[in-house]
Amino acid sequence: MFKSTDTLPASQDQFFWADFVEFQAIISPDRCFSLSELIGSIKRNTDSNRKIENAELAWNDLTNFVCTRIIEFGHAYPFKLTDEYKTVYLDYKNTPQQDFYLFLLIASSMRFISSQKQHEVARVFEETCFTVFRHILPSGSEVKATWAGGGNAAIYTGTLFEKMKAVADDIRCTANFDRDDFKATDTGDGGIDIIAWHPMEDNRQGIPIAFAQCGCSTTDWTFKQLEASPAAHLHHLPVIHPWATYYFLPLDLRRPDGDWGCKSKIKQAIVVDRLRMARLADRYELYQHLPQFPFIAEALNYKP
Repeated sequence: MFKSTDTLPASQDQFFWADFVEFQAIISPDRCFSLSELIGSIKRNTDSNRKIENAELAWNDLTNFVCTRIIEFGHAYPFKLTDEYKTVYLDYKNTPQQDFYLFLLIASSMRFISSQKQHEVARVFEETCFTVFRHILPSGSEVKATWAGGGNAAIYTGTLFEKMKAVADDIRCTANFDRDDFKATDTGDGGIDIIAWHPMEDNRQGIPIAFAQCGCSTTDWTFKQLEASPAAHLHHLPVIHPWATYYFLPLDLRRPDGDWGCKSKIKQAIVVDRLRMARLADRYELYQHLPQFPFIAEALNYKP
């Protein structure tokens, strides 16, 4: 399932480096990763785009971020720091909360996952987002998945034109497009993974609507967050009131001070990251409703 597991992060953001160290601890036979092992990884990645001038300083920064995770994620956090902060240990107690954290960590580590498995991980992440999204909306909301390649679970089927016509009907607007506006062979999702609306107990237009997009990429989220937005679709789905746009990603998108990481890249979307998903799962007791996460066992049983 895994490949190139020693590849260093391309970004200097601490949440990427904390993910790297945590992932190494999962797949290590010793269930830990230390400063000395980071130094070894840096030496083996001499052609990396990310140059580390001072490994000890980089380690101090990332372990400080790990400390914030210990506080913020609480009982859901499956790692601990020991040996005077020189080693990150997997402290896995096989709880649903820790399973959820480990899955989101794995989903954030797509560069380590073989191309054959990436689609499986992404689909489980989409199903997870669907569950979280459904529970944070007002009671009585209709929620439907629109993702491409949904198989038997797909609500909207056919070409993209046919899917978008069905979406227009559901959100009570007159579709402002023709069949010729879409490629005849396009069976994608149009950049929308989940839609939701509240029927407001009548059949009139002008209802609360929300669209969501889900993605595991560590870079594509900067533009994919608007793929489900009114800026992308309002011209051909002309509802009375624009919908809310959500973007789900498994990253722990935070700075050490608790504010958003890469804040300047967040646009007009409600971002739901790892911390929000973990806390929402607790708040709404979602663990029994989440899909299975077989990738955790594969990571724990990994042999290089």
